[in-house]
Amino acid sequence: MNNFATLAEAFSAQAERFGERVFLKDKVGKAWRDHSWSEVADEAGRLRAGLLGLGLEAGDRIAILSDNCPRWVVVDQAALGMGAVVVPLYTTSGLEETRHILADSAARLVAINGDAALAKIVELARQLPDLEGVIQMTPSAGAPPSYGAMGKLRILTFSQVSAHQAAPPLAGAREDLATLIYTSGTTGASKGAMLTHGNLLANSESSQAALDLNEQDMTLSFLPIAHSFERTAGYYTVVLAGGTIAYAEGLGQIAQNLPEVNPTIVLTVPRVLEAVYTRVMRTVEAASGVRRALFKAAVATGARAAAYRHAGRRVPGHLGAPMGLFRSLVFARIRAIFGTRLRYLISGGAPLPREIFRFLAAAEVPIVEGYGLTEASPVVSVNLHGHTRIGTVGRAIRDVEVRTAPDGELLVRGPNVMRGYHGLEAETREAIDADGWLHTGDIARIDDDGYIAITDRKKEIIVLSGGKNISPANLENRLNSDPAIAQACVIGDRRKHLAALLVPDFEYLATQPAFKLIAMRPPEQAVADPSLRAFFHARVHELNKGLSDVETIVAFALLAHPFSQDNGELTPTLKLRRKVVGEHYRDVIESMYGA
Repeated sequence: MNNFATLAEAFSAQAERFGERVFLKDKVGKAWRDHSWSEVADEAGRLRAGLLGLGLEAGDRIAILSDNCPRWVVVDQAALGMGAVVVPLYTTSGLEETRHILADSAARLVAINGDAALAKIVELARQLPDLEGVIQMTPSAGAPPSYGAMGKLRILTFSQVSAHQAAPPLAGAREDLATLIYTSGTTGASKGAMLTHGNLLANSESSQAALDLNEQDMTLSFLPIAHSFERTAGYYTVVLAGGTIAYAEGLGQIAQNLPEVNPTIVLTVPRVLEAVYTRVMRTVEAASGVRRALFKAAVATGARAAAYRHAGRRVPGHLGAPMGLFRSLVFARIRAIFGTRLRYLISGGAPLPREIFRFLAAAEVPIVEGYGLTEASPVVSVNLHGHTRIGTVGRAIRDVEVRTAPDGELLVRGPNVMRGYHGLEAETREAIDADGWLHTGDIARIDDDGYIAITDRKKEIIVLSGGKNISPANLENRLNSDPAIAQACVIGDRRKHLAALLVPDFEYLATQPAFKLIAMRPPEQAVADPSLRAFFHARVHELNKGLSDVETIVAFALLAHPFSQDNGELTPTLKLRRKVVGEHYRDVIESMYGA
């Protein structure tokens, strides 16, 4: 194990070791551009000197509002190396969420990328008395002059601030605060999880050991670095391994960037894999009967072979022979989506539907599912190759303890558990008990071999007026598995029965001859069509089969527009904010209950 005291010390040591080797890659125009360890370390050192010259000190908050790019890392390392506390911001967050985080953290400086981010900060400046300056990470076409609260806000270019001789990282300790990551609760304002250098180093060290990452590994980064999963597993862990990070051009270009970069590690979320699965299945549906039969046989055989691999056993000959055929005829094109070198496709952030996991595993895509939460820095467990149990999130990684409370809540303890929530003592005591156990809010089962199965959210249980407890998440996963349903929100707390708000997948409907014309209409007209409603009535009726009476979806409404972050219905990590959805669709909900 490494004995680094801070994240900046770890990066500096690796930069000295690897020198001119490629550390980061990004795409400019049609060409990928390399950034060496030395280059990034030098830029970070020069920016650090400039920040110190501006009067910033250890403990000051420096925010970053930018999509993934090499300079995100440069700003992060510059700040960490002077003892500052980094506050990441999502570019997709609305004005109020951005204002709340900057105000609550008392950020003195924010590094931004792009004119939209600059405009957002300038608009908020008068409400942020602690904010003194903005650093533009890339040149802006529309930079206004100095502007803001009492004329204090200075807008500086990256070149201006970094025009200094590089300053080395200052000495620090594992107990020092490294970052405030704001967790978007499904109710109430987001809370700043206080993570120390030791928290993040411990989690990165354990993650590196679990995955056996090394300097030959390369990741394609497309999840926001503001998210703790990408920050720890896709950045700090790669630093410790000495690997390379390539930044995707954007979510829309992932399919193009994957074969270009040919990564060995990809961190993703279920929504991305659901899109891949949907595209493949649509292609299969449009194929001939012979090809559909071939595909079905291949997936069935692949799933049986995967069961042996998951148990760490050799695939027997009676499966090996047909797999050789299916590998070239069916699976090659599916695996090629992710390149030719993939060692781990790691899904986190939310439960991955079992049918998608089974499909990818059958195609010999090296899929693993993990579990974590920001307050745990964030990785808690992972299903590793040869030790996989579908339906679980694997076993706890090294140095992380897990157990369940009497009510089934998953508890986590270890050097990765946060210090607490910034400025919220009562919430901190509620989250971390006197024995150091972090209360995750997730209900889980842990089997005799240590595999963790997440079964519910403790605070998202619907209690029907008859007293029955229902898990909305389980039912929503069931509804979302239907290709005709893009999003679902199950409601019914203190009601006599369950109902659901459903967002149709108009792209899928457009592939169905009976609904092609309806799907082409404006969404408000489409969802009002009686034939479409009859179609969904039949789908919901089918999905209700096998459910208990109290779990049955009795009523539903079709929504014209998807739930989104822009209107506050989804958190930045794409979890439903049920309270907000309930407020926005109060009249629709009441109509389903006959009010």
